Amino acid sequence: MAIVKCLNPACDYFERAVPEGDCCPYCGEPLNLEKTSSQVTPPDYPKSISLKLVHSNSGQTFTVDRYSATNKIYLGRQEGIPSVSVIDMSDLPFAERISHLHAYVMWDNNRNSFTIADNNSTNGTILNGQSLTPQQPYPLNPGDRLEFGREHKIIFTVEIS
Repeated sequence: MAIVKCLNPACDYFERAVPEGDCCPYCGEPLNLEKTSSQVTPPDYPKSISLKLVHSNSGQTFTVDRYSATNKIYLGRQEGIPSVSVIDMSDLPFAERISHLHAYVMWDNNRNSFTIADNNSTNGTILNGQSLTPQQPYPLNPGDRLEFGREHKIIFTVEIS
C-alpha cells in the first residue's frame, strides 16, 4: 500500500500521510497516488477557488474559499453565535429577514463545486427563482441569483473565481 500525502500547502496535513482515497479527508484536495510531495512543484497545485456573493444593492462582497468550505460556512447573523463559522450579514439592509444560521455553503468534491443549503431558515432561501428544500445541497454556478427572505428580499449574485 502506497503512502499518500496531502499536497495542499494550505492544509494542516500538508506533506503528511493521510488515508488513501480520492481526496484528502481534511481539506478535500484531490490526491495523486503516483506523485509524492517531493515530486510536486508549486505550479502543479490547483488554483484556489473562491465563491463570492455580491449583494445587489450595496455591492458588498462576501467571500468563501474552497479550503475553508470543506466544513459548513454559515450565512447569517453572527451575534450570539461564537462557536461556528458564520459570514456575518448583519450590516445589510433588511438583515432582520436573515436567520442567525440562515443557510450554509460547502465545497462538494463529487460535484467539484460549491453548494448551498437552506438551514431551516424562517424566511427561506431561493436559488434562481426556486425555493430550496431545507438541508438539501444545491450546486452554485457563476451568475446564479441567490435570495434570502420573502418580501424585501436580500439578493446576491454568485461569482466563482
